[in-house]
Amino acid sequence: MALDLVIFNETPVTILKVQGADKFLARLLTSDVAKLPVGGVERSVALNATGGILGTPWVARTAPNAYEIILVGEETDALQAWIRQVSVAFEADVGVEAQAGFYFVGKLPIDGIQLERGRMVESLGIRFVDMGWMSLAIGPEANIKAMSDNLIKAGAKKGEQTGWDALRIFAREPAAGLEFDESASPLETGLEEALNFDDPDRIFIGRALTEARFKAGNYDRMQLIAFDVAFDPSLLVEVPGVVVGDAVYPCTSIARVPEGPFTVALVRLPSSIKIGEKVPVDVKTDPRTHCDAALVIDKQI
Repeated sequence: MALDLVIFNETPVTILKVQGADKFLARLLTSDVAKLPVGGVERSVALNATGGILGTPWVARTAPNAYEIILVGEETDALQAWIRQVSVAFEADVGVEAQAGFYFVGKLPIDGIQLERGRMVESLGIRFVDMGWMSLAIGPEANIKAMSDNLIKAGAKKGEQTGWDALRIFAREPAAGLEFDESASPLETGLEEALNFDDPDRIFIGRALTEARFKAGNYDRMQLIAFDVAFDPSLLVEVPGVVVGDAVYPCTSIARVPEGPFTVALVRLPSSIKIGEKVPVDVKTDPRTHCDAALVIDKQI
């Protein structure tokens, strides 16, 4: 019997454990993790001095004075090195734990596990984080592999990369190397919720420039668009773009949704472009696709 569950490939996870170092975390992260309840978890951002994104870790509060910074994927060495560099300035002790994980969508057939966004659930040595558009299981590599294999045998589906891409784009989730890098601001890439300017004394790295741009309000914003005519992205001969006046704004991620059928993309657009607007697009495929417009839509997950 098939389960209402899709499991994606396993991925490395590094957990940095921090205890009694509130000033260090206040300097390192854009969100105010001191406001998290014990058991709470949220996505944050680490910035460089000019407000560019170094990474988007998840942070869990495991005790009144203890936190875990969760780094997912193979491209986290540079971020971990940066975090350790900042910790030295604050004489903060940062422990490290090498783990593994897998992403999944759907309901786990495991008694006692009720996933809730903003909370980290732990059962049988496995941590579970509901990221909103996707969930993440974290634990020792052998345990994660065994759980993944057993769930597949029980009827869960194995997710493909194309499905992952479509879910991420539908959720308007930015990806490193596509929607953001060290030159991109969280304001421009859909990460505004990870910023907290409430406490004027919490001067996180990159705050001055980021807050000034936030108050000015005239920065570009990451938008989700649905093309009027569906097409296969593999047929593109160049990156499609949204035309605003004399400027063309290139799409950064694009996916075809066969069940629709339609094609969606992420693109950074001027703040004057609002959800619900129809915008002209430049799409070049071989053979030619007659698509001249797209609709700016809200995230769908």
